[in-house]
Amino acid sequence: MLNVVYMTMISRLGFTPSHRPKIKSNFICSAQEISIVIPVKDNQRGINAFLKGFFHTHTAERLPKEIIIVDNNSNPRIELNHVDFPIPVRLFECKKIGPSSARNFGVKQVQTDWVLFTDSDCIPTESFISGYFKVQNGSVGYAGNVKAYGNDVISRYYEQQEILMPPKVYEQPNNPRPDYLITANCLVWREAFEEVGGFNEQIKIAGGEDIDLGFKLLNIGQLTYAFDSVVRHNFGNGLRDFRERFMRYGKGNRIVGELYKLDLKPKPFMPQKRTPINFVLAILQHHWMLKGYLKAY
Repeated sequence: MLNVVYMTMISRLGFTPSHRPKIKSNFICSAQEISIVIPVKDNQRGINAFLKGFFHTHTAERLPKEIIIVDNNSNPRIELNHVDFPIPVRLFECKKIGPSSARNFGVKQVQTDWVLFTDSDCIPTESFISGYFKVQNGSVGYAGNVKAYGNDVISRYYEQQEILMPPKVYEQPNNPRPDYLITANCLVWREAFEEVGGFNEQIKIAGGEDIDLGFKLLNIGQLTYAFDSVVRHNFGNGLRDFRERFMRYGKGNRIVGELYKLDLKPKPFMPQKRTPINFVLAILQHHWMLKGYLKAY
């Protein structure tokens, strides 16, 4: 019989922020104080879709300072199909392997104090940037909302399980904070990002590197949800991508667990919406995460 454990990638399993003095960020007055950073590998279609969706949904007053795209060893190389964007869209190449390296490289290029991270398989909505303005409170990082782009059974499962939403931690009644950040949609104060050393480039995979960043940021400041900032995530091609994603997440569990001396071995769990297909997907998720966890080293 399955244990009733609600979890996605990593649940709240023991990380406690240090008691260092907490720093507070500057408040954002304009979207022009934000730069978007997107790492990409072999996803030209995703970059095209992001840019098309972004400029279709964002009017002049909602535009950021710039969009930084970092090609991480794509074959063929990523290209910008248009040059007449209303703001600078800059394309760089990063040869060091992994999204951590690509994002760190991207942050070095930005010209603003705030960095909005997202992925090449995300489609922004009109509230992507404006949703962050409603919750400013001096936090060093904000966790945006990630919903599914598709309406197939696997996409609905991702959304129902909140796979790309960090779990809630209740340090105060009725006022949860995110346990970490997920880079499909998160806004980070660059000063804090640089203070904690950015992403850990020893984590070469797309799994666990953003959680590690969130834990480090919690040691120096506060994290806050920004539920009104929404992107829609394209979860790819059926069970093949489902398997690869959760194998990778299982490896991420192992890496983060080793870093923070936490037991993050995946455990069986019940799906939040209990339908026959969701039970099957929950079993497969656990199986493939566990397989990735055990093969991590």
